[in-house]
Amino acid sequence: MLKIDNDLPPITDVLAHYGAHLRQNHGQVNLKCPFHDDTHKSGSVNIDRNIFICFACGVQGNSLQIIAQREGVNIREAKSIAEGFTTQGNNQVRSKHLSGARLPSKQRNTNGSSTSGAIRRSRGA
Repeated sequence: MLKIDNDLPPITDVLAHYGAHLRQNHGQVNLKCPFHDDTHKSGSVNIDRNIFICFACGVQGNSLQIIAQREGVNIREAKSIAEGFTTQGNNQVRSKHLSGARLPSKQRNTNGSSTSGAIRRSRGA
């Protein structure tokens, strides 16, 4: 089995945030795509590899790429958004390109809840 990159938030959390209903926590799962008005299971997620694709609307990628596409932000901003709603809670999503150190406490999500907080948009909206 391929290991999920620890630098990425779980794809299950990302898809659930956007309205997908997953009944499994591993393997390949077909589901109704949460990104368009899907009447059939046109989306497919590989939970073990942390990737998603919809064969109808074309949304695809790993968990951070999905957030970046849907929110219109770059990957760095997508990491910040993911920290607000993933089950990783106060664990920070780390980048291989950064020092690996945690953010200063003032920049961490310290509200104690991993599901609270709205999606932030840094551009437009």
